[in-house]
Amino acid sequence: MFWRSVFTVAIVVLLTGTGQLHAEGKEKEAAGTGGSREIQAKLGPAYVAVPRLHVAVQVDQNREYRSLDLEVWLFQADPEKHQILNSKKKQIAAQMKEDFAAFNWEAFENSAEGPRVAKRMTAASVEKASGVTVEDVMIKTLILK
Repeated sequence: MFWRSVFTVAIVVLLTGTGQLHAEGKEKEAAGTGGSREIQAKLGPAYVAVPRLHVAVQVDQNREYRSLDLEVWLFQADPEKHQILNSKKKQIAAQMKEDFAAFNWEAFENSAEGPRVAKRMTAASVEKASGVTVEDVMIKTLILK
């Protein structure tokens, strides 16, 4: 009887011990792989994420095009305006795609001025598409290819 209880306790200890070791091994393995380099962030309640855009932008008069990848977050503290922005994300994305496609590539080449131009264009596109003025535009991704 005594040995049965000792044996049961030993099995329980072994099972819980190996479970913890197995979990720790997985954590170390995940940490050791390096993972993704993309920023993982959660949006605050006042931000609206516009779907990522892939736009062909004209380079010069010879009809050469290059690619622009853009992902933005819109900040609006007013709950009513935030709701409007959230409901019109697809219309905003379509308007942004149209506006960015009609713009020259040279505006985005300058690393200091390019994001500012993109922010102004995004704010103007949002106002055209939804009728709401955005308090701030955060550019998560701006890649020129």
